[in-house]
This record gives sequence, C-alpha cells and structure tokens, in this order.
Amino acid sequence: MMKPFLISLPLIFFSCLYKQKEKSVNKETSVSEVSSKADNTKNLIPLSKISCNQESTETTNYSLNCKNFTISNTLIDGSDQNRYELITFVFDDIEKAIIRKINNEDLETSSPIVYFSNTSKNYIIFFPVNGENHFGWKLYLYKNKVLYPIGQRVMYWKPDYEESNINYSDILTVFETEDKILVEIPNKYIIKNDNDYKNYPNYLDGKYYEKKDKSYYEFPTSKIEYYKKYKNGLFEGDYNKMINNKIIDLIK
Repeated sequence: MMKPFLISLPLIFFSCLYKQKEKSVNKETSVSEVSSKADNTKNLIPLSKISCNQESTETTNYSLNCKNFTISNTLIDGSDQNRYELITFVFDDIEKAIIRKINNEDLETSSPIVYFSNTSKNYIIFFPVNGENHFGWKLYLYKNKVLYPIGQRVMYWKPDYEESNINYSDILTVFETEDKILVEIPNKYIIKNDNDYKNYPNYLDGKYYEKKDKSYYEFPTSKIEYYKKYKNGLFEGDYNKMINNKIIDLIK
C-alpha cells in the first residue's frame, strides 16, 4: 500500500536557489511539498462541475457523455508486453487521448470528474484514485487542444471514512488563479501528514496549505509539459503530442 513521501531540500540550497528551482522543475521528480502560513487562498475562482452521463458501469472501463465531448477508456496489452491505459476525448472538431503506462502501477483511477473555467475557458479533468484506505487524484488541464498532466496526489482517509461511500465531487472544490489550480478538501476526511510510509516521491505533486478547517493542494499551470516520465519507468500525457514528437512509438 502506497503512502505519500515528503521530499525535503537542504536549507542552504533551498534559500540560495529558490527562484531558479521554481523556474525549472525536473520532469522526472515531483514538486516538493511546502506548507505555508501565508494566505494563498485569496482571489480564487471556483470552477464549474460539468454534468456527464455515465454510459458504462464496468469496473475498469467507462464511457462518459459530457457537454461538448465524450470520454472513454481502454486497457491495452501492448505487443511489447507492457500494459497501457488509453483515455479518449472526442470533441466536435478534434479527437485527443491520454496514454498511461501502467505496469506495476497501483494508482488506478476511475471515471473522471470534469470542471470548466468560465474565465479561461479551459477544462480541468480530475481522475479519482481508487483505494481502500488511500485516495487521491490525477489532474489534467485541457488547454488550446492539448492535454497537460499537471499533478497527482495520494492521501489517506481517516479511519471513520475508510469504508464509507464518499463521492469525491461532494467533498472537493476546484479553483483556479491566473497560473495555478487548487484543490480544496475538508480536513475532517483526511490524514494530512502520515510519516509511517515513505519513499514514494512520484505520487506527491503540488504544494500544500491549510486554512481553518480546509486543506489546499496547489498545482502550477504556467510552465507545464504535455507529458511526464517517472523514474520507475511509467509515463503519461497527451498521446497525440507524444507520438508526433517521437517521445513514444504508436502503441500496438
């Protein structure tokens, strides 16, 4: 069972190179978690949740009919003996896809929750992570006809909620600023700082803040790539862009 890992940077290095670090984050590692006493929750714009009709109720496959597009997924056993998940978005004018290499991957997700920004006109696609006592998400931004993976997170239910049928969309609020996406969660549901389980840096993206009884997880959107590759050999991102730029070969 995976638990989040708190990545720390040496104090001297952090103080000297903070600005440079903000501008150039290694794509193969996660952003360091930072707790802050400053109020980073001002001037947030809440995103609207889009209604989508679930056309398939299978455990591993889903098909959603949303306003302006559809979303469906397929699990693929490739000819290279690897396993992949292909998540397809069909718009009126373009078809896009997310590809994930899922070998030895225990961050399985279920059908996404879709949010829309009335300000930027972008979509945020929130993929809930499945788990018995852990939960979390993979977060994507659809902007200018490109799908960007902007962060993933794993946390843990408090014991009172481990076996409850809580709907993610009922307890979460997603906000945006000019260059960030924030996910808000009531503190009562989660264990925020669990130090018993470590060494999983790939699953702890974003910065963490608290305000009153809420936790906020912040993900920058100003300088993002259309794909991520991790040290454990997994990857995910915009399938079309990855193929066109020869990041990966066509999955067969």
